[in-house]
Amino acid sequence: MDWLLAARMEANCLARPVDEAGPGGVADVVRRTGGLQAQTWRGATYAVRARSSATTLADVAHAQETDRSVLRGWFMRGTIQLVATEDAGPLLGLLGPKLIKDTERRYGELGLPEHVRAQAADVLEEWLLAHGPGTRAELADVLVRAGLIAEPKGQAVYALIRHTGLLGRLCYGPGETWVAVRDWLGKPLVLEGDPEVLARRYLTAYGPATARDLATWSGLPVPLARRAVEAVATTSFDVGTSELRAVDDLPGCQDVRLLGEFDAYLLGYQDRHVELPKSVFPGGGMLRPSIVKAGRPIGSWEHATLRADLFEPADLRHELADIARFLGN
Repeated sequence: MDWLLAARMEANCLARPVDEAGPGGVADVVRRTGGLQAQTWRGATYAVRARSSATTLADVAHAQETDRSVLRGWFMRGTIQLVATEDAGPLLGLLGPKLIKDTERRYGELGLPEHVRAQAADVLEEWLLAHGPGTRAELADVLVRAGLIAEPKGQAVYALIRHTGLLGRLCYGPGETWVAVRDWLGKPLVLEGDPEVLARRYLTAYGPATARDLATWSGLPVPLARRAVEAVATTSFDVGTSELRAVDDLPGCQDVRLLGEFDAYLLGYQDRHVELPKSVFPGGGMLRPSIVKAGRPIGSWEHATLRADLFEPADLRHELADIARFLGN
């Protein structure tokens, strides 16, 4: 199993293949990985660092806020991701309708039928086009004034913002604000995607893997994921009772890497083929900053103190020095 974990680590760019500085390097990392988990901005920035050797914290913000070559919004699994801007439309075209359908029950619990969601999308987009970036509080007030929700607090506000994002009409702007996509990018997204293109990108960044892994990572229906994987895979490996598919046969990365919280490498599979320790995965949907070696989790660490909790010896000096470089310290 060691060869599989090391190969997946290399596929996911954790051998740090990107040596370009600036927003171009950031976009290259995001493009190669098919997107990075970004429900915390810090986690997204550390994911870029772990996969590149010259980018900085300032570069990640510049790529998202100024260069706009990467876009932060709701994509794979309906969670917040950082994706290459050119991938945003195809991803939402493939994933958006199913993600919305999968959320119907929650919309019902919040009292948000389809006609309310449709009107809210129009209202939010129009306000953002007229006023620029908006905070949650500002958008909540907009929805209250439009008579779409009763009060500016509660989960309905975020649900309507996210729904509008899944329609490709808003995304994150500077900091924790939202913007109209048409204003932010200067044009609307084209919501058309090819499942085979997504499958090839997934296997390139996460293979060897199964169709169920792709479905877990993306949110695609399993039958569609299976057809797409079968169409694009060029090689396969038998692991236990499973057949794992790939587009490359990689020698594997043996390095030690410090990953931020919610790193994509640990969230990209139905079956990781490795157990996550409680120090990394305590439950409740949390995934803490972790330390991996040759693809295997060997400990956790803290951002504030850089203190590491290792259950296997490892030399962290190079990684700690690179974090200082990345932060500009």
